[in-house]
Amino acid sequence: NQPPHHMIEHRLALLVLLGLSVPTYAQDRTSGVQGRTEKPSLDPRVTPGPANQGAPRVDLWSDDFSTPGNWVVGETGAIDLNWQIGTGLSSQGDYPTPAILSTTADNGYAMYDSDAGNNNTGSSEYAFMTNATPFSTAGYPNVIIEFQTQYRRYNNEQTYLIVSTNNTDWPTDLTPTSDISGLPNVYHVFVPGELTQGVSPSNPEIRRINISASAGDQPQVWVRFLFVGVWGYTWYVDDVKVREQPAYELIMEDGFLSHTSDGEEFGRIPADQLNTTMRVGGTFINFGYEDMTNVTVAMELRDGSENLVVDASTNPVGMAAGTDGTMDQSVNLPALGDGFYTGSFLVAAAETDSEEDQTNNSYLRRFEVTPLRYSLDGLGNHPEGYESTTSTGSNSFLEDPDGLMLFTYYPIRQSITVYGLEVALASNTVEGGFMIASMHDTASVLADNVGDLLAEGQPTDITAEDIENGLITMLFDDPVTLSPEGYYAGVALFSNTGAGHIRVVDDLTVPQPALASMIYLPSDNTTYTNGNAFAIRLLTDPSIGMAEQQGTLEVALYPNPTNGLVTVRVPGQEVATLEVLDGMGRTLLTKRSNGNTTLDLRHLAKGMYLVRLSNAMGIGVQRIVLE
Repeated sequence: NQPPHHMIEHRLALLVLLGLSVPTYAQDRTSGVQGRTEKPSLDPRVTPGPANQGAPRVDLWSDDFSTPGNWVVGETGAIDLNWQIGTGLSSQGDYPTPAILSTTADNGYAMYDSDAGNNNTGSSEYAFMTNATPFSTAGYPNVIIEFQTQYRRYNNEQTYLIVSTNNTDWPTDLTPTSDISGLPNVYHVFVPGELTQGVSPSNPEIRRINISASAGDQPQVWVRFLFVGVWGYTWYVDDVKVREQPAYELIMEDGFLSHTSDGEEFGRIPADQLNTTMRVGGTFINFGYEDMTNVTVAMELRDGSENLVVDASTNPVGMAAGTDGTMDQSVNLPALGDGFYTGSFLVAAAETDSEEDQTNNSYLRRFEVTPLRYSLDGLGNHPEGYESTTSTGSNSFLEDPDGLMLFTYYPIRQSITVYGLEVALASNTVEGGFMIASMHDTASVLADNVGDLLAEGQPTDITAEDIENGLITMLFDDPVTLSPEGYYAGVALFSNTGAGHIRVVDDLTVPQPALASMIYLPSDNTTYTNGNAFAIRLLTDPSIGMAEQQGTLEVALYPNPTNGLVTVRVPGQEVATLEVLDGMGRTLLTKRSNGNTTLDLRHLAKGMYLVRLSNAMGIGVQRIVLE
């Protein structure tokens, strides 16, 4: 459904969490509830994931989009918007999606920029791109298509790959929700529900699809890339290859290590927060055209010295061609000392020696045991080549440049004292905004009661140094001891009405349960299930933050609450600047003084305001209530 006309700027409320009051939750790692759709990150961002590409025997056809005439583009939708092929293409819509970083991007690639079409008609776009000259797969009954892509999903759209052997039997009535089970020549590029965060996990993302049923052993074949939807984002495609499918090909598609056994995988965790059991597993597929026997998955967890800590394995099974399997076990977890732990998953079969590519038989996960931080994200600790990120921030939603809140979930197994939060900032954060750190009971956040605080810190300005470091530390006014239960760590973002937008890094590397990271939009006073693993970390080391306290001014206001006239004590002899800001971060009053001064707030409405004081000694912020 499209939003009202005055809120048409890609604003969507898909599923509101109402009436949930449980303090903790248990979600299967594969479950997910869609949330608020946001603008895409503009970070120079994603590192490609592990290259599960295989090594097919013969390349039957390929195209690198260096010659636009090799493709025919067309559309039969609501607006005149087509695929483009060329070099240096970039999306021109309101919310540009980063261009594909494909292997041969320099000599051209294809782009369908739905965002630029501004299609607010409610009618579906139907744009396709087809190879102009057919290719042959004669003599090869088992074939796959492989291509590189970059794609961000919005709300009401779908991406399809379609195969034809006569260039005439193209379906004309596909919708974003079509059931394609009865259409053997139609394939999803991304299966429904796969893009839980709305964006392809890597740039580029390599897609491989078995098209043997529709394209095997044919004298002429055409393939079509089809976008169907209403005002989406942007889809890029490059480096298309049709290859012979290997006879034997096992792929370990993913792996997981859940410390809570509920689905969360924490990148950094204090030893006393680990459970005595760990949930381990992953998914694997027989991508070859021959059946495989005695297929097993073995998992080994080793410490930084390569000592074996935990191992687990599945019973041998037979796997028919094209089928997949899962490993999901609970294992006993011994006491772990501080340091890094790497889990390796290896799928093998009796026919493994006949596989042409065994590099994709394994998958890695890594986490850190540390008393200093508790973090859902594992940024900086992931195995090389696995890390994938995006970001969310004060310019993600047009109506909420100030007061947007981001939350990350933390289950507490044993009481823990938290001194503040550490937040990873995306590189496109702009100096001039500020954040406020807080802790919340889970039930309060899920009930949209984000003002129910367990701890809070002072507003903290974002500096150029913070952006360069990619991190900011914010202390609570008083340390908070959390008893065993579930909690959300939160940050409120204030951009000063767009002058200094803040973006917080979201770690996409490990899929997390739906409620692991949340957002709150002040424009509609509602929480949503956006986010995967916001890098909002609990600081559990009492020495952390001592350096940050230097250069922070104590702002004394009296009376507080006030009826309008308030005296501000200005420390030191330097000239100071005083600013009064509202709850949206807008500056309402500015005054300079070199001593104690009086502010007249009688012209303002009743409510809570911020008074910010800055001079050569530092910066300080204090709240004041106007009655």
